[in-house]
Amino acid sequence: MSLYVPPGYTIRAADPRDLDALYTIAADTFFLESITPEMLAEKLFDDRRHDEFRWVVYVAEHKGRVAGFMQGVSRPAQRKAWMGLFGVAAVDRRRGLARALYAHIANCWPLDTAEVEALAIPCNYLLPGLDPRYTEALCLLESLGFQRFTDCVNMGVELNEPFPVEGPIAELAGKGVQIRRATPADRGLLDAFFEKSFGDSWRYEAELTFRNDPPSLHLAFRDERVIAFSAHSTQNREWGFFGPMGTTPECRGLGVGRVLLWLCLNDLRDAGQPTAVIPWVGPISFYHRWANCRVERVFWRYRRTLTQQVS
Repeated sequence: MSLYVPPGYTIRAADPRDLDALYTIAADTFFLESITPEMLAEKLFDDRRHDEFRWVVYVAEHKGRVAGFMQGVSRPAQRKAWMGLFGVAAVDRRRGLARALYAHIANCWPLDTAEVEALAIPCNYLLPGLDPRYTEALCLLESLGFQRFTDCVNMGVELNEPFPVEGPIAELAGKGVQIRRATPADRGLLDAFFEKSFGDSWRYEAELTFRNDPPSLHLAFRDERVIAFSAHSTQNREWGFFGPMGTTPECRGLGVGRVLLWLCLNDLRDAGQPTAVIPWVGPISFYHRWANCRVERVFWRYRRTLTQQVS
């Protein structure tokens, strides 16, 4: 299939050796974010869950100079795809490069792909949606047929003082609930817990915590079963990312969630983080009540139903 490329430009697959050039474009494009080359490499080239997902990154070049890039991810079993991070150098904008890059990544998706979402790639995203202050990106998405379908928020919290966990942990022990940090020996218990309660995506994120030393995962147990978990630093570690976390429905209301939250925030504080980010928040009031978190960012989520590929 022949795909349009603006005159004077070429499009090819990206290589990790392109990172310096990609970072220059990304740092200018994502001007609201504090990103590092290491973080960008994680987003673009750490193709997590490669047995289920397919990752591609294309770059556009002009006379050997990288002029733009776009990431595409697909999950064939779900007939779903994601338009990941993208950017075009300021001097190369308004020439159709972004549309050409989108056509190239879309051409890599299975023909039966039914839906594509922007940015919110499971388990490895920089942003859970589009901050509307990135107006040029917003206009591009809408011109490609993406439609806004919901909003989500990130919250932030200052880590000035440690949270008092000893007393609440003792109180929970009196109710038959034990709290401790996870170890690799807990993997079997985690498999059973996530299969019953939260699904494979969060199980995968919990597994990522074992990359850290010590594991950045805290668990609650009752009758030798996992009933709740909280994690941090599975991605975007430079920002002090918290999550995911969850408690089984029958154990909610015991005070388990706040203790697990506090343990993770204390970990981040001990690691030298002055603040933490709670991304893609559901229960805003929970985080505000127990950690004085505040909404810091609002994102618009975009998706597109695919009836035909863009060319």
